[in-house]
Amino acid sequence: MLNRKIQPTVNPIEHIDMVKAEKRILSNGIPVHFVSAGTQDVVKIDFVFEAGTWFQSGNLVASLCNSMLEEGSENYTAAEIAEKVDFYGAYIQLTVDQNQGFVSIVSLGKYLPAILEVTEDLIKRSVFPEYELQVLIDKNKQKWLLENEKVRTLCQKKFTQVMFGDAHPYAINNKLEDFDVITRDDLMQFYRTHYHSGNCHIIAAGMIDENVIEHLDKYFGGSDWSQNQAAVPEYRISTDRVKRHHVEKVGGIQSAIRVGKFWVPKTHPDYHALSILVTIFGGYFGSRLMTNIREEKGYTYGIGSFVLTLKQASYLVISTEVGNEYVEPTLAEIAVEMRRLQTEPITENELETVKSYLLGEFLRDFDGPFALAGSFKAINDFDLDYTFYDDALQVLRNITSDELMALAKQYLNPEDFYTVVAGSTNPNLD
Repeated sequence: MLNRKIQPTVNPIEHIDMVKAEKRILSNGIPVHFVSAGTQDVVKIDFVFEAGTWFQSGNLVASLCNSMLEEGSENYTAAEIAEKVDFYGAYIQLTVDQNQGFVSIVSLGKYLPAILEVTEDLIKRSVFPEYELQVLIDKNKQKWLLENEKVRTLCQKKFTQVMFGDAHPYAINNKLEDFDVITRDDLMQFYRTHYHSGNCHIIAAGMIDENVIEHLDKYFGGSDWSQNQAAVPEYRISTDRVKRHHVEKVGGIQSAIRVGKFWVPKTHPDYHALSILVTIFGGYFGSRLMTNIREEKGYTYGIGSFVLTLKQASYLVISTEVGNEYVEPTLAEIAVEMRRLQTEPITENELETVKSYLLGEFLRDFDGPFALAGSFKAINDFDLDYTFYDDALQVLRNITSDELMALAKQYLNPEDFYTVVAGSTNPNLD
């Protein structure tokens, strides 16, 4: 009989046996990476195109082009697409980031052929109806007006402009007038240039068998949408020389703060150890920044630090919103916590707590077929293999307080950081 008075033995995790992605090639050369796992008859398929903001010739082109894919094709109206997807209990999501455009579907395996049929039409034969485009533009214009009333939006936009320069595609610099000058021809040109088989790869997850691969080849393996991949444009980062910036929001009672600097890429030997350091600093609820600035000082409801790793650049950013009167005290405490990490050893108890937290997050990244596919994409985008995760686990298991202090001295110098504050210098004005 189990004796519940005796604590179970706790054994450290030495290795994680994960289901790794396999690879097939469709008849027209499209690579398909798939994770076959799970017990439910559900399939998720991501069609990934090099069609993010990096490739657009003007603001809004990449995002609006992607959104318009489900607004009508040669064989289906927007309503018919939505009705068919709903009828089969499936889901289609269209998204764009800085480098890629995505068409993602989730479907029961038995209905996958029907969903792939409509997905094929909206990817290959989208027609960009003028009426639907105008509705989409009007809707996004209203969203833009609402978002740009928020100090966090103003702060984030300015921060990316300071870091990368206004003309860089990683800078958020869209303006209200951009909605009035974009045309259907702009979107059609982008669509023809970037949404084709020569610019596509597929990531699939779930109960993937030979039938799924055959269906993908049937609908997407043909030469009817072949084209050579477009040249990848090059851009120069032009970081502002001024380290401190303010964006005025008249009458605002809160200010948004972004403090950041360029960071190491995933391929850098310090990446894994720095991920641990950033977590201690501000990467979870019990972090130094949360403990000091939220719990002890009460300046904010939340503050955190995170690393955004993009294909062409990475940066660390500390993000929070505070009352206007707490801006300077908050910035001072952020610097204090950087200095503490440089001069005071992290206690064994804190380090073990963070290691346990990160190990839980690590395990969650491989829990289920969709998470496994996401973890594969996180390394595939940077031409890395699964040893990346083995290395991360090794560093997590063996990192010491002394090593983290040395990294803090090298990477967390307050004078190296850029600061952007968005808010009112006179909150009594209306």
